[in-house]
Amino acid sequence: MKDARNLDKQWVVLAELSAELVNRGVRIPEIVFEKLRLANALLSYYILDPHASINILADVERELNYVQSQLFSLCDAELSQKYIDKMVKAVRGELDVKFPLNKANYNREVKRRGKVEAIRVKLQREIAIERLGDLGEWYGVIFEYSDERDKVIIEGNIERVKRALKDFAIIWREG
Repeated sequence: MKDARNLDKQWVVLAELSAELVNRGVRIPEIVFEKLRLANALLSYYILDPHASINILADVERELNYVQSQLFSLCDAELSQKYIDKMVKAVRGELDVKFPLNKANYNREVKRRGKVEAIRVKLQREIAIERLGDLGEWYGVIFEYSDERDKVIIEGNIERVKRALKDFAIIWREG
């Protein structure tokens, strides 16, 4: 697993602090939770993707700094000192906590690039590749079988994919 420069440990401390504040009845701005979710997603992506750039950690650090400033301003002196100590340990890597990796399944077949969309559709029954080729020419999209069984990928301009999908829905429900 890639080293996240202890930002994962800092995230855990800040998530714990936010839960502590909520349990004490302190009202926390919603943006704090949005930033925590964003930082979690970025960290998970960085840790799990071998091609992820180290530059992502700068974004994570910026989000965590914002969360930290918001949360510590809501703490009393005792709670603040408790979590400052934990943050110092987290920064040094001395804190033994487990970061909750967000392991959402990424599928390389389903993608979006500008106005080009690719979606995957489960078929009720097999359709001949020639028929898919004819449909692709008719709608100006690409139909191909997925790596997964009983699934087909439709790729092309977003509007054309939507139009093809509407009409294609009738075909794959037949039978």
